Amino acid sequence: MIDWVLTFARELALAVWLGGLIVIDFVETPARFRVPGLNRNQVVAVGREVFAAFNRTEALVGAPLVAAGALLAARARTLSPASLAAVMCVSAMWLVALTQYFWARPRMSAATKGLDLMKRRPGDPRLDAFRRWHKTYVALDLVKLALGLAAFGLWV
Repeated sequence: MIDWVLTFARELALAVWLGGLIVIDFVETPARFRVPGLNRNQVVAVGREVFAAFNRTEALVGAPLVAAGALLAARARTLSPASLAAVMCVSAMWLVALTQYFWARPRMSAATKGLDLMKRRPGDPRLDAFRRWHKTYVALDLVKLALGLAAFGLWV
């Protein structure tokens, strides 16, 4: 019974995390830029709030995901290389999410404070900083997605 509960918790956590990541990155964000009533500053402000909320969710969902995966691996009669690799993937995924939460997103948000993206000046160091942090954040999101999909494939 305990293995069933742990498996359910693990799979639910991974589904929520991957589903949220895919929807926000590939559906919500592009759609936000097509809303006719929002200017670029408003789109970025909404994005800042959406990603802050999702980063908190990732931090909270990652803990039981890693714990359930590790407990299931520890309870197994024989530890398969696939199961160990999957636990390593979700652990790395969680570390990447925590890196975004505590390091990348706050710096990216700070770079946009007071920056008018409608009347931006070429060469503004804040705009350059925002672009660098945004590229870093997107790269980390793609790493999380790859790790999550790998874990999913290994556990299926």
